[in-house]
Amino acid sequence: MVLMAKGHCYSTIYQTHFTESYNGDLPNYGSMAVFLTRWVGNICAPGFALLMGMSISIFTANKIKIIENQSITAQLLKRGVLLIVVQQLLNIPSLFFDINNLDNILVFRGGTLYALGFSMIIGALLIKVSKQRLLLLGCGVVLTNYFISSYFLVHPNDNPFVHLLFTPGVNQWVSVNYPAFPWLGVSIIGMAMGGYLIEDKNRFINNTWKIGITLLLLFVLLRALSWGDYNHIADTSSLINYLAIIKYPPSIAFIMITLGMLSLLFWLISKFDSYSILNPLIVFGKVPLFFYFAHYYLYIVISKFTKHAISLSAMYVLWIVGLIILYPVCKYYAQFKKQQAENSFWRLL
Repeated sequence: MVLMAKGHCYSTIYQTHFTESYNGDLPNYGSMAVFLTRWVGNICAPGFALLMGMSISIFTANKIKIIENQSITAQLLKRGVLLIVVQQLLNIPSLFFDINNLDNILVFRGGTLYALGFSMIIGALLIKVSKQRLLLLGCGVVLTNYFISSYFLVHPNDNPFVHLLFTPGVNQWVSVNYPAFPWLGVSIIGMAMGGYLIEDKNRFINNTWKIGITLLLLFVLLRALSWGDYNHIADTSSLINYLAIIKYPPSIAFIMITLGMLSLLFWLISKFDSYSILNPLIVFGKVPLFFYFAHYYLYIVISKFTKHAISLSAMYVLWIVGLIILYPVCKYYAQFKKQQAENSFWRLL
């Protein structure tokens, strides 16, 4: 979430956003510093999808002794629909900063929250499936989307359903940069991982570094074969070209390296979870949807006081300033949220 905030600070205040598209050339990043600023944020979207899948499994395991499966499914469906609705509302206030964008107010938006909401809806229907089958299903969905995008949707397509499900795109009806299908696959993998975590927490944590190393080695293999990243051919003479990977939609190479990094990060954080330095991250994590809204609008407001694109170092300063501002606000909201009834709307934010 903190890295996501950096990414939105980067696009609104630094006023630069790169798009690594499956049917286009890689962008010119300009410098290694700019590239790394962009690149480290690649773990955000797969991290959200993976953790949401894990949370579905953990939520189900915690509630199964109290309520019936149908009620659990209904709660997850409600949350999934809420995420999709919130995605449509997210951009409306920001459009008023630029009156020329008001024509786009009725376009259906397929951003991160849309993909997560879709994944939660499908995940709600899979809560009875075993973790082994979920793992196979998740990998199958990821591979299926890659092959569909690579071989059947190479040329531009104006069908809104194609954009909503498989490949990014914009037309008069939709504006999609996070099609649902590939992120659904990552979420289902997360559900499987949640199942293994519930079964044996210590064993799962101890294995995450092995999983991370394995995925990173598979990424290296894919780069050596120049496969798994759509039409992008790996160039070992350039570190940027080697590490730059297609995110829209996520390629096999993208998923391998990001899930590998996330696995290692999960293992590392689990070793230091009792350290107080991680408390701000815990506070932000308790109110994910509230943080999403709050940081998004905060950096938009800050950007209005920076008339032109600023330096990268200044952007980092404003990113940290934004997090400092958000910390007490999120901490207060977390306390408020905890005091609400279990079925309260505020518990969903």
